[in-house]
Amino acid sequence: MAEQTKQPAAPAKSVLTEEDRRQINLAVRQTKTGVMDPVEYDQMKIIAADLVASKALPSTFQNAYQVQMALMAGKEMGLTQMEALNDLYFVSGKLQIYGKATPAALRRAGWRIKKFDESVKDTCTATIVNVKTGEEITDTFTFEDAVLSGFTKDKYGNLKFGWKEGANRKRKMRYAVLSQIIHTYVPEVLGSVAGIGDYSEDYLDAQVNDGQFRKQQGEERKMDKLSKLMAEDKEEAVEGEVVEDKK
Repeated sequence: MAEQTKQPAAPAKSVLTEEDRRQINLAVRQTKTGVMDPVEYDQMKIIAADLVASKALPSTFQNAYQVQMALMAGKEMGLTQMEALNDLYFVSGKLQIYGKATPAALRRAGWRIKKFDESVKDTCTATIVNVKTGEEITDTFTFEDAVLSGFTKDKYGNLKFGWKEGANRKRKMRYAVLSQIIHTYVPEVLGSVAGIGDYSEDYLDAQVNDGQFRKQQGEERKMDKLSKLMAEDKEEAVEGEVVEDKK
């Protein structure tokens, strides 16, 4: 007797009707939960699309999805929409907070800058205080720290304009010491946005310079290749010339 092949069991029929699914989908899109506010989400999508179409955004934003991510992250950090667009950037695909937004981030988290001590040359000591608890945190950043971090020089080993002695270096030293305090003592200042970092202007400048450097290298390689091809063509033309016999 031939062995009977066992047929797979038929999948259980869903008890949900098409109308049920429609209602669930509608509820997901309209019901505010601890995960998200769907109406706000859709509004951000509209704003992001309009902003991309305006072509008036910082160059680090490549598409509407990145703009929307910045708006959502900014909301979690207590930023207004315009603050989020001006203070948050994408570096190598990762959302970062810009250097000059660091003092604002401290204020939003309930900290205030009590004082800067710049009495020692090329050294900046900052003290911040928590307005609720009175807790104080002090730390120091030196120009030597910046040099060792590789922030101060361009790809050619020259001192960047912003790090030359004067007001620009003073400003950069202040941002640097505040950033150091945040990452060392109060990382919660950056909010609940997972993985968000802080980069100084120098890092962003380095990214731009690196892009320009790569572009220049590419152009030089193209020109070199073109020169070689032209030289090869010339050699072939010389070898192929017919020399007339003058006899």
